[in-house]
Amino acid sequence: MDKYNEGILKHEPIKKIDKPRHKESFNRRCELARMEREKAWNR
Repeated sequence: MDKYNEGILKHEPIKKIDKPRHKESFNRRCELARMEREKAWNR
C-alpha cells in the first residue's frame, strides 16, 4: 500500500499540469459523440 501511495504522490504534479487540457479534449470528444448519436437518432 505504501508503494502505491508513493507512486501516486510522485505522479501528482504531472497530472495537475496535464488535467485541464486532457479534460477539455475529453469533453470535446464526448460532445462530438453525443452529436453523432443525436444525428443517428434523428435520421
